[in-house]
Amino acid sequence: MTMATAGGGGGGSFRPDPSPSAGSSSSSGAKPIDHSNEDERKGKNKILVNSTGGRGGRRAPSTNASSKTYVLFLATCIFVTMTGNFLHHRIADPHGVHRRAMQQFEMTHLGGHAKAAHEEVRTKRKERQQREREGGKARDWQEEPLHDLAGLKCAADHGGPADEVAAEMVYWRDIPSDAAFRSPIGGNDGGRRKYLTFEPDGGGFNNARMSMETIVVMSHAMGRTLVLPPSQGVYLLRKDRDKQRVHFSFEDFYHMEQIGYEHEGLNIISMEEFLKAEAMTGNMRNKTTGIVQYPPNNRTNWDGTDPKPLKEYLRDVTLTPLDWNPDRCLAAFPSDNGPQHFDELNGMLAEVKKNKTKWQKFEDRPTPVDASSLARLQEATARVQKLCIYDQEMQAAPVVHFMCYHKMRVRMLTHFYAFLYFEDWRHDLWGKRFVRDHLRYSDEIQCAAARVVAAVRARARRRHPKDNPEGEFDSFHIRRGDFQYKATRLEADEIYTNVKDEIMDNTTVFVATDHAGRPFFKPLANHYDLVFLNDFKKELEGVNTNLYGMIDQLVASRGRVFFGCMHSTFSGFIFRVRGYHSQKEKTEGWDRGVLYKSFYYTGEKEKDSYQHYLPVHGAVYSREFPTSWMDIDKGIDELLPESKEKPLMAPW
Repeated sequence: MTMATAGGGGGGSFRPDPSPSAGSSSSSGAKPIDHSNEDERKGKNKILVNSTGGRGGRRAPSTNASSKTYVLFLATCIFVTMTGNFLHHRIADPHGVHRRAMQQFEMTHLGGHAKAAHEEVRTKRKERQQREREGGKARDWQEEPLHDLAGLKCAADHGGPADEVAAEMVYWRDIPSDAAFRSPIGGNDGGRRKYLTFEPDGGGFNNARMSMETIVVMSHAMGRTLVLPPSQGVYLLRKDRDKQRVHFSFEDFYHMEQIGYEHEGLNIISMEEFLKAEAMTGNMRNKTTGIVQYPPNNRTNWDGTDPKPLKEYLRDVTLTPLDWNPDRCLAAFPSDNGPQHFDELNGMLAEVKKNKTKWQKFEDRPTPVDASSLARLQEATARVQKLCIYDQEMQAAPVVHFMCYHKMRVRMLTHFYAFLYFEDWRHDLWGKRFVRDHLRYSDEIQCAAARVVAAVRARARRRHPKDNPEGEFDSFHIRRGDFQYKATRLEADEIYTNVKDEIMDNTTVFVATDHAGRPFFKPLANHYDLVFLNDFKKELEGVNTNLYGMIDQLVASRGRVFFGCMHSTFSGFIFRVRGYHSQKEKTEGWDRGVLYKSFYYTGEKEKDSYQHYLPVHGAVYSREFPTSWMDIDKGIDELLPESKEKPLMAPW
C-alpha cells in the first residue's frame, strides 16, 4: 500500500457482477456495479475497438485472392490482435497501471538510478514473504515496503547531506522488542478482522498531526487494523495548486506503510482497500435499519474528492463513540480484556475521587513513570474526572469510527499522552516511544531539513570561525498570520526585549514564520544575523513548498536556544522534538523533563514554562508536556515474555 499512488485512476477498483439494483447504494443486498472507474472502462473499450479495426471488424478476404495477399492479411490480423492485447494489459488494465505506478514510485525513492538495488530489495521481499507463508505468518494484504525506519540515509536517495551530517536530526531509536509488542487486547486475534476508521482534524496540519497520533496509538491498543483516510486538501497546505500537488494523505508526511509492516501488532491499510474488502462485499450495514449499505455511488477510491459523503457513510455504518471526548474523559485501557479489569479501573477512579488532587501538586514533582496504576491515574485525572473505557461492547464492534465534527464539538484535538491511560505502565511508555520512533516525518522531509541545518551551521561558522567552530545557531518560531491569540502578536522590538538576555547580539538566528514581510523583522535584524527558510532555495530544490512548514519545525528544533510562540501547536511540536533530543543528548535537566534553553518569547510569565516539569493541564493541545518524553526508555525489555530471548537494543 502506498497512499501516494493509490489515488491514480482508482487502480483496480472492485467490479461486481451487474444487477438490476446496481445503482442503489444502500438498500439492496445484491452486489452493485462500481461506477467509480466508468471513464477508465470506456477508455479501455475505446482502445480495444480501435486496435481491432473498428466496431464492425474487417471482412474476410475473397476466395480468389492470391496466397501472398492472404498471408499478408493474416500477419496483419495477428499483429493487430497482439497489439490490442498489449494495449489492454499494459495500458488500459488498471491493475497494470497501479502496479507500474508503484514500481515507478519505488524507483524514484531509490534515487531513480539504483535499478540493481531495487531488484535486490524486491528479491528479498519475495524471500521474506515466502518464509512467512511457510511459517504461517503471511501478510497477504501488505507487502514489505522498500524503506527502513531505523537511522537516516540522505546521501544516496535524497540529495544529501552526507549521512554523518544528517545524523544530528535523528532522535528516534530502533528497538526490536517494541516492534514485536502486541496489545493485550487482541482485536484481530482470530476470527473476523476488526477496524478503526477516523476523520482527520479539520484545522491546520499540526492539529491533524495530533489527532492522527492519538488514533494510531489507539488502533494498536485496540488491536484493530487502522484505515487511513483518503488524500484530501489540508488547511494552509494549498500553495501553488496549479504547479504542484495539494491533496495529501498521511503517507505523504510519514512512512505509514513501513510502520504497519515493521510492527507485529499494527496493521495499516488504505480507505480504498477497506471499502473493497468490507463495504463492497456487503459486510457494512446501516446501524439503524440493519440493511446492507454500500458507499455513495459505489465509489471505493476517494482520493482528491470531496470527503463529506464518505464521512456521512462511515458514520451510518460504524460504531461512533461520541462520548470519547478528550475534554471530558481519559480513554482507559486495561492490562488485558478480562471483565475484571473494567471493575479495577472504575475502582481506582473511585479511590482517586476520594482524594481529589489539583494539577499544581505535581508541578516539579512528577509521578515516576513506573509508579502504580493508582498513582499514575491520580496525576492523569487531575484534569478530568471521568474514564472512557474500552469495554466489551466496543471490543465487539467490527468497525469503530472517530468523527471530527466541530458543530457537535466532536474532535480528537488532543495529545495522545494526555488522552490515553494504560493500566500497565509499560504499555504507556511503549506508546510514547512508538510515536517518537516511528511517527516521525518522512526521510524526504528530514533530509531537506538536514541540508538546511548544515547550510545554517556553515553560515554561522563562516561568520565566527574561531569562536563558533561547530556552527551553532539559535532559532525562533514567530507566528502571526491568522493566529487567533492576539496576545502573542508582539512587535519585533518587543520580542527582542524578551529574548536579548538569552540570545547574544550578532548571533546567527534561524526564523521559522508564517509572516512573509521582511520589514517586520528589521528590529531583530538590527541585532541578529537573521535567516529564513526561503534563503535556502538550493537546498530545497524540488521539494513541494507545502512541506516547508515541517522542514521549518525540524530546522528550528536544532537551535542552541529556541524561542517559540505561546499557544501554537506548531511551536509545541518543536518543543517536543527538542524533548526527544534532550533524552538522547542528556542535556541539562533531561532527567526531570526540563528543556535546555527553550522558551516562549511572549512575556516573562510564560517564558520559562519549559524550565519546569508541569503535568498535563489546561488547553492541552496548545502546548506540549514533559510526560511525552521524560524517561520513556524505561522498561523496554520488560515488554517481552520471559521465555523469549531479549534482542539487543540498537544505540542512539
